[in-house]
Formats: sequence, structure tokens, C-alpha cells
Amino acid sequence: MNSDSVLWSKRRELLALGAMVSIYFLSYFQRTAVPGTIFNQLQSDMRLSASGVTALGAVCLYIYACAQIFVGITADRFGGGRTLVFGGLVMAAGAVMFPLAHTPWEAYASRAVTGLGASFMYLSIVKEVDALFGARLFPVLIGPMLFGGYCGGLAATSPFNWAATVYGWRPALLAVGVLTFALVGLTWLVLHKLDHPVPSGRTLSLRPLLTILRQGRNWPLLICAFINYPSYFVFQSTLGKKLLEDSAGMSASSAAHVLFVMMAVSAGLTFFSGPFLRLTGHRRRPLLTTVPVLVLTGIGLLWFAVAYRAPGGVFVAGCVVLASASAVSPVGITTMKELNDPDTVAQSVAVLNGMCYLGVAVLANVAGVVLDRFADQAAVTATGMIYPPAAYTSFFAILAVLGVVSLVSSRLIPETRGKSAHVADSELG
Repeated sequence: MNSDSVLWSKRRELLALGAMVSIYFLSYFQRTAVPGTIFNQLQSDMRLSASGVTALGAVCLYIYACAQIFVGITADRFGGGRTLVFGGLVMAAGAVMFPLAHTPWEAYASRAVTGLGASFMYLSIVKEVDALFGARLFPVLIGPMLFGGYCGGLAATSPFNWAATVYGWRPALLAVGVLTFALVGLTWLVLHKLDHPVPSGRTLSLRPLLTILRQGRNWPLLICAFINYPSYFVFQSTLGKKLLEDSAGMSASSAAHVLFVMMAVSAGLTFFSGPFLRLTGHRRRPLLTTVPVLVLTGIGLLWFAVAYRAPGGVFVAGCVVLASASAVSPVGITTMKELNDPDTVAQSVAVLNGMCYLGVAVLANVAGVVLDRFADQAAVTATGMIYPPAAYTSFFAILAVLGVVSLVSSRLIPETRGKSAHVADSELG
């Protein structure tokens, strides 16, 4: 029986997957919409510095990244469905709290709650996909699952910018928070009717995590994860719209459209990551080594565009190249899964995902600090501050150095060719 036939026979499971992805959609929206799409509004409304605004995104992502380890352990112990519903409720609470916040500390606290809840979504779904569909269909479904999340990122660009302009950013985000509560309830109903085994008899333990971290073969991939995806996502979620407004002279609407294109490129290429693997004969490393090259190319184009005041098309090209670098995320996830014990799927992917978003949080903080160093050269307008080209080129220089580190590390990633390295170790031992 081929993969399509097997999938058709699992209609109830596919319905459950669709419900879970709807929550992941909102999780990705939360990570992308704030502060990037409404950077200037937040800076004006809450009277924050650039680093203060970027911290609204960073605090969410630091919590998200650090919680991955705990989420991986609990998902392996209690099952993805239970942890997803719990995390969804926490995320919904934070999503409602943020637009009601009127002081910076209230805003930071609500973003921390949102990040904690959002941290459960991705790993819980990965665990459920593995439990509901098995290893054979895992690579087939992980791309569409990520695509569903990236669609939430799409909604956080032009559509959210429109809603924030027409209705105000607070009412728009409050509506999203209420919708989150409703979809979490719907997902619980769908999952509750599924009859599939839930892990039992396993104690909460850090031993598998320590084993993952001690595996030297994991670290080249983890270093790449800390650099590659963050180099793209820091523009998508934090700096991109501001950069395009300040340096390319784009309107808020036009800049949001560029971010929409970035997310669309990332989502579309991710959805078709499976065929890419078939073209390489199911070799992982050729695709993984291509990513840092794309990152360096995108950064180079953006540096040139800012330094030489290039036309808007060059800015768009740099953004699109950076977005394409995120397209092999499913390959990285699958490789991490294959490099480690099959019984610790959630924990191994948790470490990889945690490194990705720890990198995003660090780069968001760095971006804010760099912009603040040039605050005395910024032009103050009624809608915010316009930072000089040197602020952005300085940040690009930092990213370029990191990109070279990633390029070297990518050459050291073991090639699995779709087979479990852990099983191979067991057979040899």
C-alpha cells in the first residue's frame, strides 16, 4: 500500500492533525507578529527604545527556546495531545493579556506567558504525528505541518498590518487571543475522540537529554540550527519591516507585503521539501550545506542594498534568498530524529528547535542593542525613529561572521540517508 492510500485510511487522524495545526498556525502568528509588524506602533505607544521593542519578541522566544527541553520530556511522557491542549490554553491566556497591557512590564510578562504556551505546540504535534502515522509517514507529513505554521506567519505580515491599521493593533490581537481559546477547545474535542495509545510507565528524566547533548555527531547540526534559521527569522519577526521602512524608503504596507512574500517563499519551499530529498537520493547533507550559502548570499545582498542605497528590488531579492534558507527545516528535523534514539523523538527535536529559537532571541537582542548604539544618529519622526544605514550594516557584519561558522559546521553533519544512526550503533554494539 502506497503512502497516499495509507493516508486516506487515516481520515480521523488527518482531521486531528488539521485541528492541531490550526493551533500551531496561531503559535507561529504570535512569534512573527510581535514586534516586527507593529514595531513603530509599539515604540510610540509604549515609549520604548529599539532594544525595548526587540525585547518584546526576545522575551517570548527565550521562554520558548528554554522551555523546549521541558516540553520534550513531558511530550514523551504524557503524549503530544495532552501537552498541546495545556500549552494552547496558556498561549491563549498570554495572547489575551498582551493587547490589554499598558505598561512595558505588563507587556513583557504577557509575552513571556505567550512564549511558554507556544513552546508546547510544535513538539506536541511532532510527537502526535509520530504516534498517529508512524515513521513511514513522518517525513511526508512534517513538511505540510510546518507549512500550516508558516501560514500563521503569513497572516502576521500584510493581513495583520492591515488589521492593525484599520482597527488598531490592540483590538486585532485581542481577537486573535479569543480565537485561540476557541480553537484549543475544538482541538481538545477532536483529540478526545481518537483511540490511540498514550505513553505510560515512563518517568520524567533528564537522562535522554544528557545523552543527546553528549552525542558529538549532533553538535554540527545544532550549531547550524543556532545560526541559519535565526538569521532569516530575525528579519521576518523583528527587524525586516523596520529595515525596509528605514533603508529602502518603503511604506509600512509595502514593507509588510515584502515580509508576506518572504513567508510565502519559506512556506512553499518547506511544503515541497520531500521532493528535494528524493532529488538528492535521500541524502541529507547536500541540502543542509546549501543553507549557510543562501544565508551568506542573502545577507550580502542586504548589506549591498543598504550600503549603496540600491533600488527596492535588491532589498526584496536579499529577503527572498534569506527566506529560501529556511526551506530545509524538515530535513534538519528528520536528520536530528535519525541521529538519536527513536524513543526520544520529542526530546531530540526539542533540542534542535530550542537552539533555533534561542538563536532568534539572541539575534533579536543583538539587533536592538546595535540600533540603540546609533540612536543619536537616528531621525525622530511622528511615527518612530529612522536609524542610519550604518546601524544595519553593522548588524549584517555580525551575521556574516556567524554564517561562515555555520558553513564550516554544515560540512561536519553526518549523512544518515534516511536510516537511524542509533539503530546502527546498537547493531554494531
